[in-house]
Amino acid sequence: MNQFNICPSCMHRNNCVLTAQKDKVWSCSEFDEAIPNTRDLEPIQEQTLELV
Repeated sequence: MNQFNICPSCMHRNNCVLTAQKDKVWSCSEFDEAIPNTRDLEPIQEQTLELV
């Protein structure tokens, strides 16, 4: 059984009316991935590469 579910990462999950069974969705024509809030992300340190 496929346990993959795209609803938790969809920006429309709270307003979606396409299905009530959101725990079983693996494909959707209306899927738009929610972009995480950049304030919640940890800063990424830049790496400096040295040519040898």
